Amino acid sequence: METVAMLRRALGAAGEVLRLGQAIQGPARMDFIKDLHAICLKCEAAYETVLLRLVPVKNALNDPDQLAMELRSLASDTVTRDAFKPEHLCGEVDVLLSRLESNLDPLKYALDVNRLRAIRDHLQQVGNFDVALRESYDQFTSALDNIATQIQTPGEDKIERAEYVRTAIGEFEEELRSAINDIRGIKDAIIRGG
Repeated sequence: METVAMLRRALGAAGEVLRLGQAIQGPARMDFIKDLHAICLKCEAAYETVLLRLVPVKNALNDPDQLAMELRSLASDTVTRDAFKPEHLCGEVDVLLSRLESNLDPLKYALDVNRLRAIRDHLQQVGNFDVALRESYDQFTSALDNIATQIQTPGEDKIERAEYVRTAIGEFEEELRSAINDIRGIKDAIIRGG
C-alpha cells in the first residue's frame, strides 16, 4: 500500500510540474507570436511608407520638370529613409534570437525543440531582408537622383528618362511587395511549424 501512495504522490508532483510548465509555456508562446506579429507589422509599415512616398513621383511622370523636382525630393527625404532603418527591427529579431538561446527563458521551452534551429533561421532571414532592402532603397534613390540631373541637362531625352523612372519604380514596388509577402510567409511558417 505504501508503494501505491508513493506512486500517487509522484504522479501528483509530475502533474503539478506539467501544469506549471503549461502555465509558463502558454504565455511565452503567445508573447512570441505577438512579437512576430509586431515585427511583421513594422516591416509592412516601413514598406508602405515608401510605397506612399512614391505616389508624387509617379504623378509627375508626364511633367519632366516636376519629375526632376520629385526625384530630388525623394532622394533627400530622410523621414522615408528612416522608416527603412533596420536597426529597430533587427534589434527586435536579435532579442527573440537571444531569448531562444537562453536556457533561463521560458520561450526556449515553449516551442518545439526540434524546430528551434528552423525558427532561428527564419528569424535571421527577417533581419537580412531589412538590411538588403535598406541597401536597395539607397541605391534606388541615388539612381533616381542621377536621373533628375539627366532630366535637367539640356539635350537629354526627357521622355526616355521618365520611362526609365516609371520602370525603375515599378520594379522597386514589386520588390517591396514581394518582401512583404516573404516576411508574412516566414511568420506563418514559424507559427504553423512549417
